[in-house]
Amino acid sequence: MTKYRFSEGAALVFGGSGGLGTGIVNLLAESGSDVAFTYYKNKESAESNLKNIEGMGRSGLIGSVDLLDMTNVQNFVDETKEKFGRIHSVIFATGPFLHIMPVLEADPKDFYYTLDADIKGFYHVLRAVVPALKEGGGGSITALTTAAIHKYISTDGLSSIPKAGVQHLCTAIAREEGHNGIRANCVAVGLIAVGLSQEIDSPPGGILDQWMNQVPLGRAGDPQELFDAVVFLASENAGYISGQSLPVDGGYSG
Repeated sequence: MTKYRFSEGAALVFGGSGGLGTGIVNLLAESGSDVAFTYYKNKESAESNLKNIEGMGRSGLIGSVDLLDMTNVQNFVDETKEKFGRIHSVIFATGPFLHIMPVLEADPKDFYYTLDADIKGFYHVLRAVVPALKEGGGGSITALTTAAIHKYISTDGLSSIPKAGVQHLCTAIAREEGHNGIRANCVAVGLIAVGLSQEIDSPPGGILDQWMNQVPLGRAGDPQELFDAVVFLASENAGYISGQSLPVDGGYSG
């Protein structure tokens, strides 16, 4: 018996080749779901993930997708529908590399790009997937954001400001599309021992130490703890949960 329940069709993960996306894709497959997922540049990792899920007896589909190109996003959604017949859940697990600095010290080009990659990119995803979910009788949308939305930490503006826009887009969909059987939630990610938090060059006393010093549990999160939260919200097990932001942050934002 699998831990999480999914109906007929496939999950669609935007950003399935990074550290977080890989774990989410694998857990979806372990839970009995076929999975389509995107990558931007890391084709080798995406192909490896595809082999893993096929080794579990599930079907997969990968595609290189630029989220700033709405036609590119729509084409991959259409390809997923054609292959699997139906999309039952969508997970937005992508985002640009973060520059850690006071927000007004950021290069305006970096700030604008991050806004585009997160907010415009997620908007393009929603424009493509909401009609597909409606066509299939409903489903779920789950977006990864940041715990800094709930409790800001100095120098994390390039993460929290755009992700706040992602969260409000989720709230809008939950309110406006609930009558179509569509749920939308966010997972507000704290300090997890995989993904972007491991790539940040943070000196002693920097953002990682600041964050850790405010985590009541006194440790970084295990990646599996995050994967479980994401896949739970995407699954039918969370069928009456919508319009929520779930912090997975060891109590940081509490």
